[in-house]
Amino acid sequence: MMDLFKKWLLAAKKLAEKYPAILAAIVIYLYYLLTSFNFFKHHAERQTLLDYVMQFDSLFFLWLAAAAFLQVQKMRKSNEQEREERHNVERVLDRQQIYGTLIKDITMLLQDNVNNPLAIISVTTQEIRRRFESDKEILRWLDRIDGAMQRIHNTIRDLQAYEAQKLLESASEMKDSMQKH
Repeated sequence: MMDLFKKWLLAAKKLAEKYPAILAAIVIYLYYLLTSFNFFKHHAERQTLLDYVMQFDSLFFLWLAAAAFLQVQKMRKSNEQEREERHNVERVLDRQQIYGTLIKDITMLLQDNVNNPLAIISVTTQEIRRRFESDKEILRWLDRIDGAMQRIHNTIRDLQAYEAQKLLESASEMKDSMQKH
């Protein structure tokens, strides 16, 4: 029985959040109906203008309460949207931080473990080039080594550019998210 009551209460709450104007109108018109029954119950008695006003005076206060209720609902929805937007911005910022840290760690690892050996290979190939500058076959092999080193260097540079690109993409995603709301 309690579960049924909780389900009914939850459904009523969802309905009130989704259609607050309709709920306020129903409450006001039910009150109007009750006061009208009471008014017609005493229709045989002589009524003054003050009696009419006193009979229906709380109806005006109900309209004011309904307007206040609608404003509160509007503010709650606005706060909920703002909270959701803030959550999205936080997610994007977290993602930016993760991308930045990951790419920075990878490029630092590559620079330490690849650039240093590449520098040694480059110096060595230049030295071999000077000693054997007349041997065309050795120069051709050294050109291939230099080409491979350049490709490795370009790959590291591309990873660093990827880091910048991911940061820009997540920043533009955050901007788009904020513009939607």
